[in-house]
Amino acid sequence: MAAVSFIAVCAAGFGSTAPVAAERAAPSSEHEVAGNTVVAACAGDTDGGVPLVSEAGALTFEGVDGARYFATDLRLLADTARRVSAGSGLMTGAAKLSALPVSGPNRWGLVPAWIVRQDRDGTLLLQTEILESGEALFAPYVAAGDCADLLRATERTARRARSGHWRDADGNTLFSTFEPETFAGYEGRYVIARGRVVSLGKTASTRYLNFGRHWKSDLTVTLKSSEESMFNSVLGQSGHKVDDLEGHSVEVRGVLQERDGPYIALRHPEQLVVLEHKRVVSGGQDGN
Repeated sequence: MAAVSFIAVCAAGFGSTAPVAAERAAPSSEHEVAGNTVVAACAGDTDGGVPLVSEAGALTFEGVDGARYFATDLRLLADTARRVSAGSGLMTGAAKLSALPVSGPNRWGLVPAWIVRQDRDGTLLLQTEILESGEALFAPYVAAGDCADLLRATERTARRARSGHWRDADGNTLFSTFEPETFAGYEGRYVIARGRVVSLGKTASTRYLNFGRHWKSDLTVTLKSSEESMFNSVLGQSGHKVDDLEGHSVEVRGVLQERDGPYIALRHPEQLVVLEHKRVVSGGQDGN
């Protein structure tokens, strides 16, 4: 996969009338995807978080320990990245921010973390606030289970409310795999794509999900054969496994590449969701 920073941008077109079903079951109320619910699901016990003292860039902060932390599992969108990079003002006011690291520093010396905001109104996850604002996409890195469902639902709520980037035609951020020509020009960007898996393939090292019969023009999605059991474990929550995805409608998200046609390599099982009970109508709207 082409190297990108944690601030990859995403843009796309989505206008197919082809049937696509609904996301895995997730909370339907905005109240269910806010506040302590998401904090508990993603960050768990917030005791021991590192207090943050200043902003160091786009969704990046400096802690009292001198380390730099960034908000994990987000990708800023193209039309918000420049503004947020200039300083979002998240450190202003009476709110206290702290970081709960999820792993060691990445190649840029930044520590991925859940960023928790505490003020007189309570405790919330900064990732939720950014998704609700429509300024970012959910980009699975460590989120799993209820945490991933809640963050994905928050993104969906922002899109339906036309918040931020989503205010115009779904923010030109969703692709339909039924219109592969719309992928042109978006290589290197983090994208969301929805469509039906036409066929499956497998080698000793790679599992292939093909979204058309012309591999040089249709989207191809891959995952490592050695990680198939990990993907099956997550897909099993909706009664599926990789082997039976042919003919099913799915949503995938990741960095779009060009390898003899549009291509996305999956690294985390939450990048792949089987859709049910819904279809996509003209303009990318969920019909339900």
